[in-house]
Amino acid sequence: NNDMIAHFIGNGNSQSLFGDFHYGTIVVGNITKHKTRWDACSIIDTKVILYMKDNNIHLQNKKIWCTKDIAKQAKQHRIQGIWEVHYEPKHRFSSGHHATQKLSKTHRIINLYGMDSMFSDDLTSQMDDRVPRGKRPPLNNEWRPHWSKLFAQHPDVLYRIHVPQGTKEIDYGKNCRFVYHTT
Repeated sequence: NNDMIAHFIGNGNSQSLFGDFHYGTIVVGNITKHKTRWDACSIIDTKVILYMKDNNIHLQNKKIWCTKDIAKQAKQHRIQGIWEVHYEPKHRFSSGHHATQKLSKTHRIINLYGMDSMFSDDLTSQMDDRVPRGKRPPLNNEWRPHWSKLFAQHPDVLYRIHVPQGTKEIDYGKNCRFVYHTT
């Protein structure tokens, strides 16, 4: 059943593995450069809101999943979009964690693309040229335990992390698989 499949496209380099012709729910992190159609956008970062304001970016008639604070800021700055509060702020939870947690309640298979921090030390993001950041702490060390815990909370959901061929697997639990792509 196509309604049971979801895809989250993060901001890492491996997001290019998400090709065309996908069915199911598609959620993107931040302001994606990916040209695919998507159903919702996940934003938890004030810097993204300020970037949208400064560059007059509006997501008219598009759903944006966020925290209460982000929805408030978007309204304050008159950024168009359908701002839906689905997240409670959680320390060291990325927009990918939040979106995946929400999707886990309604979907049986969740494909994760562009989530390079789950399998490498590469924390670069397609947002880096839009939202410059200082030196990043090794967030992957803090994010990975959250992934294992999230996956364990939803044993009936199959999580598939899409990775380039040759990527070393990391054990995130029995309901998580690595899917290899030749690039």
